[in-house]
Amino acid sequence: MTASAPTPPAAVSPPEPEVGSRIGFQRTILVTAVLFGLAIGVFEITNTSIGWHLASGRWMLEHREVLDHDVFSFTSGGAEWIDHEWLFQIIVAVLFDLGGAPALVIMRMLIVAALMLLLVRVGTTSGLDPPVALLLAAICVFAARPRFFLRPELFTLLLLPLAMWLFARRRHTRWWPLPLALVIALGVNLHGAILVAPILIAVWFGGEVLEQVIQRNINRSAFISGAIGVAAAFLSPLLNPHGWLIWTVPFRLAEMVRQPHIPNPEWIAPGPADAPTLYLAMAFAAVALVLGSRSPKNWLTTAATAALALKHIRNIGLFFVLLPQSVAAALARWPMLAPGRTLSPARARVRIAVCLALVAVLGVVALARPWPRNGFTFAERWYPDRAWRFLAENDLLEGPLYNDVRFGGWLILHGYPERQVFLDDRNEIHEPLLREIWEIFGRSDVGGWEELLDRWRIDTVLLRYHEPIRVTTPDGEDLGRRGFSTLWFHSERWATVYWDDVAMALVRRSSVPEALLAEREYVHLDPDDLEHLVGTLRGNPDLRPMIAAEVRRALSDDPQCRRALDLAACLESLGGD
Repeated sequence: MTASAPTPPAAVSPPEPEVGSRIGFQRTILVTAVLFGLAIGVFEITNTSIGWHLASGRWMLEHREVLDHDVFSFTSGGAEWIDHEWLFQIIVAVLFDLGGAPALVIMRMLIVAALMLLLVRVGTTSGLDPPVALLLAAICVFAARPRFFLRPELFTLLLLPLAMWLFARRRHTRWWPLPLALVIALGVNLHGAILVAPILIAVWFGGEVLEQVIQRNINRSAFISGAIGVAAAFLSPLLNPHGWLIWTVPFRLAEMVRQPHIPNPEWIAPGPADAPTLYLAMAFAAVALVLGSRSPKNWLTTAATAALALKHIRNIGLFFVLLPQSVAAALARWPMLAPGRTLSPARARVRIAVCLALVAVLGVVALARPWPRNGFTFAERWYPDRAWRFLAENDLLEGPLYNDVRFGGWLILHGYPERQVFLDDRNEIHEPLLREIWEIFGRSDVGGWEELLDRWRIDTVLLRYHEPIRVTTPDGEDLGRRGFSTLWFHSERWATVYWDDVAMALVRRSSVPEALLAEREYVHLDPDDLEHLVGTLRGNPDLRPMIAAEVRRALSDDPQCRRALDLAACLESLGGD
């Protein structure tokens, strides 16, 4: 009897429900990442520089050339300007003309959503389970949220981790450096901070080489491809209108902000109280690397990005968006965080549910934060719109206007080309003027300050509020804490004619009609000196009715003015009318 040959088993395909379930799971991760990114990016516009960025883009579209000198301020004398953010300015100008402020906010939402997708991809390609990669990406994006202003840095926060990921995942093919070079070349025309990409890529590559040396296993093809990638990363920034000069910009700015006359909070070194999340994240990264990675490239890259963040507070966002690249592989060495069959189906579902729930909580926290508010507009309580309209309606914009640096960009957007500004937050343009002002303030030279204002023929002033300054006489007598405007715009020469929660407007007495002063001047109330005013009210009841009348007038201009409402409540508590 001849035995029949056994029938070969049929090829087994994954059952359709499992395939559908896996596809649905992946779609859930991606949709959650996009929704989280959109939620993180949907807040009002609050940064001071967006105005001159928009005006620069409009100027270049109109003149068909890249700006190389200042056209927006009357104090700079048309100073030379390396506008290394020209492409960002053109992009936002086009979007703003098409869709106004909502178009700009939507642009930010899409960039943050793209960043979320990228960081999830970084995590999964490093070995993390998709829901864990989603949670890591969400934590990093949430922590970087304070840097998501509508300014060129926004693009760097997306393109820098993309460049690092392209280098880390490179393939040994002839054309692989091309996308890396294109990303960096694009970034350098959007924002100068992308210039850290070649340096960090070189650090990562150095870690790879060191690892091979330690293991005594030199991979010649990997070394050659890496060296070509590093060269491409360093050469690609030259593809910009300014050529090699682009490399001088960050060094020049970094050197400039070290000067005492250019105080810029973005360039300070953050301490634990300034950035507690940064220090927590650095501790977390150190623990993750100690427990899960002996790779020098991860250690060196984490150290380099941490050093950047510790040097300047403006680099904290870069640290967080690059953190998944540094620690994801180390985290993936923990079985509970990596995909596979190390967990039972029930526990795997719990892991998925926990990760999705935590991401949802982060999204709700971001949306619930009181400032900046969620919305698609310029923040009403950040820009001097009401004060500007008051000055225009009362014909007080005929001559040069002194403006606070925070208002410069907004005034450029709304006033140029008819009007130029006194200064804005482009430190490289206004360095000589900032030095002169700092020297005047440093020696308490009221006469020098008045001479500066006279030299520029300033008759109208638009100020923001400042923290009160402790004032002492030359003999050491303590005169208490006084407001900036009280010290530098003395009431003998200047009259306050408008104020709200954002700004106050002053005019030179000799330059305006008496009727305007009689109708609009705040004789007894200085909104920039409220601390001193409250003390005066407590000791002088006769002044309260006059202050109350001026408070009512301020509330008639802006019924929601918080300063006026607080002062009205104070008067009521003191028994004023």
